[in-house]
Amino acid sequence: ADGDTIGALQFSAPSEASGTDAITTAAAIVAEADATFAADANNTDLVFKVGSSGAASEKMRLAHEGHLTVSGSATAGGRLITDDTTEATSTTDGSLQTDGGLSVAKDTVLGDDLKLLSDSAVVSFGADSDTTLTHTDGSGLTLNSTNKIMFNDASQFIQGSSATVLALGATDEI
Repeated sequence: ADGDTIGALQFSAPSEASGTDAITTAAAIVAEADATFAADANNTDLVFKVGSSGAASEKMRLAHEGHLTVSGSATAGGRLITDDTTEATSTTDGSLQTDGGLSVAKDTVLGDDLKLLSDSAVVSFGADSDTTLTHTDGSGLTLNSTNKIMFNDASQFIQGSSATVLALGATDEI
């Protein structure tokens, strides 16, 4: 039946004199039925359990479909590769999804579109985010403060120099 233990490797230290947590199951690998077995079905998950205080509890599961679920955090010392080519059309699909923020320490290279799906989305630039480009719902994009959009060697620019003045600058002709 679903949830039955088919087999298990359990690790404990039963000779520990201090008792309680020291002698409980510290770790286990359990083969668990994911459905009732039949002539044409033997869906089995591998469940990995570890303890820190008390009996070991589930921290990772490899489901019979090939899905790996990890509770807590996971650290990869090398590249993490997904070869799935599912297009992302929302925040809940695509071949890589996170329900939280995403931090990237190095450059990001995208092979196609970048979509910011919320109104008033902000793209920040600089170590202290002193320049921002904000989506203004139904109107366009807003460059913050009196920052400029510059061209060539920065001597040519467009700038909202105040709330009522739009400045165009160039070294020669406009």
